Amino acid sequence: MARYIQKISLRPYSDTEVWAGWELEGHDGEVEGLIRADTMSDEELARIGVTEFQRIPREYWESEGFTPRR
Repeated sequence: MARYIQKISLRPYSDTEVWAGWELEGHDGEVEGLIRADTMSDEELARIGVTEFQRIPREYWESEGFTPRR
């Protein structure tokens, strides 16, 4: 399982951007649109606001219904 972070814009509701943390079960390679965070320290992650990672089961991200936006 690998950890990734993603910057998410809250527009048009706010000019704020937030970071989200994801753990992709059964995955350890590069993912378009996500930044690999396995080598980042807890302190580095906390500075951008990531203190936990949401686990995404393999069945979800490997399904045909899950396709990254291009």
